[in-house]
Amino acid sequence: MRKVLIANRGAIAARAIETFREQGWSPIAVAATSDPQRLHTTAADGCAYLPGTGLAETYDHVGRIVAAAREQGVDAVYPGYGALAEDPALPRQLAAAGIAYIGPGADVLAEARDKERAVATAGSLGLPVLPHAAGPAAIAALIRDIGLPVILKPVDGCGGLGVRILQTARDTEEALAVMARDDGTQWYAERYVEKGRVVGVTVALDDGGTVVALGERESLLVDGSMKLLEASPVQGVGPERLERMCADAARLVTGMGLRNVATVEFVVDAHSHYFLEVNGRLPLAYRMCEAQTGVDLVALQIELAQGGFLTPGAVTADRRVHCLEARLFIEGPGTIERLSLPPAPGATYNCALDVSQPVVLDNIVTQILATGADRGALAEAVLEAVESSDITGVAHCAADIAGWLRHSDLTGEPLTGQALGV
Repeated sequence: MRKVLIANRGAIAARAIETFREQGWSPIAVAATSDPQRLHTTAADGCAYLPGTGLAETYDHVGRIVAAAREQGVDAVYPGYGALAEDPALPRQLAAAGIAYIGPGADVLAEARDKERAVATAGSLGLPVLPHAAGPAAIAALIRDIGLPVILKPVDGCGGLGVRILQTARDTEEALAVMARDDGTQWYAERYVEKGRVVGVTVALDDGGTVVALGERESLLVDGSMKLLEASPVQGVGPERLERMCADAARLVTGMGLRNVATVEFVVDAHSHYFLEVNGRLPLAYRMCEAQTGVDLVALQIELAQGGFLTPGAVTADRRVHCLEARLFIEGPGTIERLSLPPAPGATYNCALDVSQPVVLDNIVTQILATGADRGALAEAVLEAVESSDITGVAHCAADIAGWLRHSDLTGEPLTGQALGV
């Protein structure tokens, strides 16, 4: 039996373990020795323990993940989503060790993660892009040319780390001073779209270059880099523009030579849409895609990694199926004193936390998904689930989500600007 290392934690690790077992694989979990949360390991056939503290030293440490894969004698590694899943060093080092990687290849992940390279590729393929620049001198010139605000990002960053919005001359002076210190970070900037709506288009590609659509969604509520509330089908964008975004997404991933599953994100204003970023991994919103396609996305990734081919038109996202997903992000470490997620009609939870143990490295309590035929009814179901959840001991964003759902018409402009990058 083939063995696979599930290089993640929490709910996605538990889900991946289940799918790989159904596909005839023997799943091996990973757990940081410093992480009290190990509920995801209970269904695995074994567990590799990672030394160190913090994500960078454990779950996101490529060298330790590869060492664990070799020690366990696995045939493949599956990262799910997160920073590790976007790190080109992982498939590169696994290939050197003779271990398969279930996801896009190293070269395309490197291009997708490098914001300057990704936007250059998008522009060369005809996708609309925002005014942008890389490097201190070019960024200063960009600001002189287009004015403020602009959004500043590390060129190879992910998850919104290090991102900031420059709104004033003082912001700019401080940012340029930071860049001048030359700590090794390369910087990228682009025009900031105020009240921009972020739309993600998820696609799958096989080795023959066939692309199938797995669904689109819009971010209704964004806090910095965290998408607290997403909905599908997209209602804040006209159908013609949405189709252009889907065509642009397919053209981009095909031109990049990307294979497996990926999401292309766009930011939309009143006049156009613009390429934002491409994430070559399973989307956090994978359950929304699955609700509209009826396809297990993890199983699809396994099939594509093994050379499986897609049949054009065989997989389609049914836009008649409405989805609304809320994410209760944790806003700092702590110990969950009470965790109660009572059944809510029309809503399901996605949680793999052990209430008896401190929360150190996880950043989401649960994802709440509602599906049906009407977004308004879904909002009521998600609101009931959010408000009836009882979570104490850690700070979280349930109140923010509930407040937005109570006071929004669900179709107007988002209450926040362009996402910082997730």
